[in-house]
Amino acid sequence: MNRRSRFNRGSRMLLFLAALLTVAGLRAPEGTASSSVRTLGVVDFYAVTPLGSFEGSFPERFAADDLSDLLTRAGGDRAAVIPRGVVRQAEASSGWRSEDVLRFERLASLAHAIGADQLVIGWIIMLDVETGGSHDGGPPMADVSVVVQLFDVAQRRIVAETRQSASALLFGTRTSLAEQGLHLALSPTVPWLITTRLKTSDNGARVY
Repeated sequence: MNRRSRFNRGSRMLLFLAALLTVAGLRAPEGTASSSVRTLGVVDFYAVTPLGSFEGSFPERFAADDLSDLLTRAGGDRAAVIPRGVVRQAEASSGWRSEDVLRFERLASLAHAIGADQLVIGWIIMLDVETGGSHDGGPPMADVSVVVQLFDVAQRRIVAETRQSASALLFGTRTSLAEQGLHLALSPTVPWLITTRLKTSDNGARVY
C-alpha cells in the first residue's frame, strides 16, 4: 500500500513536471515573436539645399516628426517606433548634422545610441510653395517630392528606397502649405515601410 502510494505520488509529480514543460514549450514561440519585433527610429530629413524656416517650422524636422507619428499609429505590433523626442536628444548629444545621413558609421552610431535596429532617413528633393501671389495668378499650392530610405544597422547599408510626390492645394500660410504637401507625400510610404522592413529583416534583400 505504501509502495503504491509512493508510486502514485511519483506519477503525479512526473505528470506535473510534464505539464510545466508543455506550458513552457507553448510559451516559447510567443516569446520568440515578441523579440522579433524590431525597433525603428526616424531621423531628421535632409535637403541638398537647406530649406530654412517656414514661419518658425523647419520642413526637415516636420517631415521626420510627421512620418514617425504616422508609423507609430499604423505600425501596431509590427513596428516598435522610437519616440522622436528620444531621437532628437540623441542627435543633439552626438552633434548631429544634416549631412550625417550620408555617413553610414554616423547612422549606425545614432541607431546604437537610441537602441534601434533600423533607421528611416529621408530626402526632401523638392518643396515648391506658391501662395498665389505669382504673376500667373495661380492658386496657393505646394509641390513636394521626397525619397525615403531604410538603413539596416546590422547590414550597415541602405536596404530599401522609395520616392513619392504630392501637391497640396489650400488657402493658408507657406508653412501650412509646406506641411500639408509633405504629409501627403509621406503618407504612402508608411505601408511600404512596414511591409518592406519585414522583408529586408528576413532575407537581407535590397528593395527599390
